[in-house]
Formats: sequence, structure tokens, C-alpha cells
Amino acid sequence: MHSDSTSGQHSAPGSILAGSQPHLEATLHALQADQLPNLLPAAGDNLYRWMNLLQAAEGDRFADLIAELQNLYNAIDHGTPNGPEVKQILQRLSGLTTQAAESADTTSQDKLRQLGQALGNAADTL
Repeated sequence: MHSDSTSGQHSAPGSILAGSQPHLEATLHALQADQLPNLLPAAGDNLYRWMNLLQAAEGDRFADLIAELQNLYNAIDHGTPNGPEVKQILQRLSGLTTQAAESADTTSQDKLRQLGQALGNAADTL
């Protein structure tokens, strides 16, 4: 009898994201709604959730992505965010997210590509 591991130890590459579909969809919707300034109050909590989720992934495959999420968290957590700094971070997150989509499970690939595009679009608004 085979059972799927939820610990992430025996997961296929990118499968950690399969369980994050509701959070992935909510993040994508928020970014696509062109409400970037209104995202700031909830952004810290959302970034914290993403960092925890990705840190649970096997190995350090998402180390660069986690580092950029931490950079974004730091950039927006201290009063008025620095627009050019946030723009650069969002652009890097866009690229890293699109790159992560290539090794993600089929359930998450399309959403991650959309998220990468939405992050790039958000950067373009700054």
C-alpha cells in the first residue's frame, strides 16, 4: 500500500506547491486586481506564509526565491516602501517564480507562470 507523504521528504519536485493552491490563487488574484497599494496591509502576512511554505520544500531549491521574498518583506515592513527597491525585488521575484514553474507539478505550473507575469506587471506599475 502506497501513501503520499505530506512531510515533503519524498515529494516530487514542486509538489510542495500543490497543497498551496488556495494561497497561490489568492495571491495571483490580488496581484491581477491592480490593487498593489491596497495589498500592503496584508502583504507581510502573505509573504510570511510563502516563506514558510517554501522553506518546507525539500533541500534548498527555493533558497533564492525565499531570499527575495525576505527582501520584499523587509522593504515593505518599514513604513513607506522604497518604490525603486520594491520594483527591482518584484522583477527578480517574477523571474524566479517563472523559473520555479518549470520544475513544479502540473497542477501548479500554469498558476506559477501567471504569478510570475503578475509580479512583473506589478513591478511595471511602480
